[in-house]
Order: sequence, then structure tokens, then C-alpha cells
Amino acid sequence: MKKILRYTLFVFSLVTLVCSCKKRLDKRVSLWRMDKIPYGAKYSCDNLPYIFPGAVIHTSDRFPVLFHTEGEDNRPRALIILSPLFAPEPDDLHSIIRFAASGNQVFISALDFDDTVMRILHLKWKENFFQNDSMETSILDPARNDWVKYIYPGFNTGYHFDSLDTVHAAVLGKDARGRPDFIRIPYAHGGAIFIHLDPFVFSNFFLLYGRNKSYYDLAFSWMPKNIVDVEWSDYFRYRRNQEAFSAFHFILANRSLRWAFWLTLILFLLMFLIEYKRKQRPIAEIPALRNASEDFVKTVGRLYFQQKNNQNLATKMITTFLENIRSSYNLSTSLLNEEFARKLAFRTGRPVNEIMHLIQFIHDVRLNQEVTDEQVMDLHQKINQFTKPA
Repeated sequence: MKKILRYTLFVFSLVTLVCSCKKRLDKRVSLWRMDKIPYGAKYSCDNLPYIFPGAVIHTSDRFPVLFHTEGEDNRPRALIILSPLFAPEPDDLHSIIRFAASGNQVFISALDFDDTVMRILHLKWKENFFQNDSMETSILDPARNDWVKYIYPGFNTGYHFDSLDTVHAAVLGKDARGRPDFIRIPYAHGGAIFIHLDPFVFSNFFLLYGRNKSYYDLAFSWMPKNIVDVEWSDYFRYRRNQEAFSAFHFILANRSLRWAFWLTLILFLLMFLIEYKRKQRPIAEIPALRNASEDFVKTVGRLYFQQKNNQNLATKMITTFLENIRSSYNLSTSLLNEEFARKLAFRTGRPVNEIMHLIQFIHDVRLNQEVTDEQVMDLHQKINQFTKPA
């Protein structure tokens, strides 16, 4: 019975441990038609035949073939572009507009649009950063003419159109704050360009969460039912003008990088102007004035030393030294005793023994009638050693 109980507890603990281990979400954002990761777009691409049952579906990473072909019965065709970046060259964007003006449909959803796109289509948008909290969005149902709300616990961009002209563009989708993020720009012969600012709603994560698949159906239900040809194009995922690519062109082509570049340049210019005004021109170095008195003393000393008048030279050296003590430390030098040594040591920070040794040497030189050259040199060395900083 105890073995069965232990085995049961072991199995229960193992099951609890396995259940408590949460699977980590792969947060890579690719929006690639072949990716099964949460933020891939395999579900969207694979379900195109259900949205366009009578159309020919094909994918390509080359320049769209639909630009060069015409429908056999003049029925409309559709070009679908889903990617993190939509940055076509101006000529390619004009080809897209001509394709839409011929009565065809173009659906574009991207995280980032090149400024050229917004300028040519006369649109303005505001950029924000990714938000990791739950997302809320809504789309207009063409059949009921009513707004349908969707939520899911994943990424959302928060990008929206700013100061949109509703006369030339119809709002089909809104973000959580009611700001437009999905519009339709009509063209001649029933053609249209759909611009969607939140491609996360076409990711596997969003569409497989709850009943969010209907968002996918409603988004493409705004296109005509009689579309004959559909192309999922990956040609515009990256910039195609690789030969003319330059880092400077890339910075200026992106609005955020362009602002950062110009602000940095202005900042460096201001720093240069401020530093230029603050700094003076270099001042020429002026040599220090020579001490004429010191030169005179050295000259007289050499003269006495050459004449071998060591007694007189030593007396003058002692007199000069004591005069320096009186003027520098305000001490009387009439009595060179132990009390004088303690006061001088206190004011100079030198050991008392060193000062007493110097005083004793001065006494010996004064009492000596015959001062040798070695004694003069020794006195000179001791005085110089004392006058150096402690």
C-alpha cells in the first residue's frame, strides 16, 4: 500500500511539474509567408484560396508579374504585400498606382513605410513603439456596415493615420483609441489601394487566437468577388536598389533616422560654436624673471671660494641662512640652542635632531679658524638640504 501511495505521489508531482512549465513564446517578427512562428504569416498565405476561390493564387519574390499581364476577361486582379518593411523605389510605387488605376486591387500591410510612400499617396502617419500589452482593434463589416472588435494578448504597433482626408480615403479599421489604421484609397475603374498599418493582425498568433480569423475574412472581403488572379508578392520586403545603396541615403530616407541625424548634426554645431567662443587663443609663454640677488650671491661665493677665503665665505653663508630663518619663520637667531631648534622644527616640520645637527655644525664652523674646502662644501650641502621642502 505504501509503494502504491509513493508511486501515486511521484506521478502527481511529475504531472504538476510538467504542467507548471510554461512554453515560452517566440517573439521574433518575420511576417514571412512560410513561417509557422507566432509572428509569421503562413496562415494568411495558405488561406488565400478560401478567400478567392475562383482565382489563381501564386507567390513570388520577383517583380510582380501582374504588372505585365492583363486578365483574359478584364476581371480585376489583386496584389498582396505583407512585410515588416514597405520601401519601394518611386518607379515601383508608380507602377503599383498604375496597376490600381487599371481597375485592380492592391493590399499593403507593413510595420514601417518609407516616407516616399506616404508622400506620393498624400498620407500622414504617426509612429509609436511596440507595446507588449494586449491588443485591441476593430474593422468595419461591409455586409452589416457595423464595427467588429477584436483582442489578443500580443504585439500591437499603435501606428495610425494622422489628419486623414476621408473624402479621398475610406476608413475601414481603427485601433483601440478609435484612430484609423486601415484605409482604402479608390482609383478609376473600381481599382483601390488598401493601406494597413498593423500587420500583426495577419500573423499566426492573432488569427489563431479565439475567433479572430474573421478579421482576416472581413479585411479581404472589401475586394471584389470576381478577382481572377492573386499574387502574394515578397518583392517589396526589402529595398531593391542595392547598387545605389548608401548609408547616408538610408538615413535620410527614414523619417526617424533623418530627424536623429539632423539633431545630432545641429548639436555638434552648437557645441563647436560654444567651445570656440569659450576658448582663448594660445598665450605665449613668458620666461620667469631671473633672481639677480641670487646670481650676485653665487658670483660672490665663487669669488671667495677661488680666493680660498673659506672663513669669510662660511660666515657669509651662515649669516644669509640665519637671515632667511628670521624673515621666513619670524624667529630670533641670537641664541642657537635647543629651544630655538624645537621652534624651528615645529614651523618647518623637520626633525629636531636634524636641526640640532645643523646648529652644532654652524657652531663648529664659527669656532674653527681654519675652515677647509670640505667643510665649506659640507655646510653648503646642509643648508641647501634644509631649504628644500620637507
